[in-house]
Amino acid sequence: MATCPLCSARSGKRYCPAKDTQICTVCCGSKREIEIDCPSSCSYLKASRSYAAEKPVLDPQLVAKIQKYDSGFIERFHHVLAAINGSVAEERLNSPWLVDSDVIDVYKALGTTMRTLSSGIYYESLPEGTVRVSLFRRLKNLFDTLMQPDAAGEHPVLKASDAVEVLEFVTFAAQMNTSTRPRSRRYLDWVSETFGSFQPQQSSGLIIP
Repeated sequence: MATCPLCSARSGKRYCPAKDTQICTVCCGSKREIEIDCPSSCSYLKASRSYAAEKPVLDPQLVAKIQKYDSGFIERFHHVLAAINGSVAEERLNSPWLVDSDVIDVYKALGTTMRTLSSGIYYESLPEGTVRVSLFRRLKNLFDTLMQPDAAGEHPVLKASDAVEVLEFVTFAAQMNTSTRPRSRRYLDWVSETFGSFQPQQSSGLIIP
């Protein structure tokens, strides 16, 4: 049996689609979504998500506001949430290297931007990196549209203060459904499965606060 190319110490017993070779179980578990950019189709990645003991790092200010994210909030902003998730799914098709932490940082940057708009002193708070800026621009254009009168009259104009609340919610949902691993795409997989063309074989089971 061939030696694992990642550690050169143990036998390679698991096929790694990211590396296109057999790696050992230890490297598979310890380097997954850290040093290895695991594809969402990997069976070992899917299995690990079912038994993941890792806890995401949550923003304490968002945790303190969890009470307002009830069914009434979801129903009120359902069309906005669906539009955000659909836009993220579209962006992922253009940027397959996008990871959960990128999306969370973009949500936070947009939230900061919308707070300045709500206060009357507008300032655009851009995230760092071309991948994040691209998603920021896509979502900012979406919010600009939602904050204009709806030609069909189906939905009210989204206020800047409401946009801040929605962005707080999606930030919290993303934080709840990712992991501490820097290349985690657990949240993105759920978004793509539900609102995009990407269909993983196993649902990631999004947790709604």
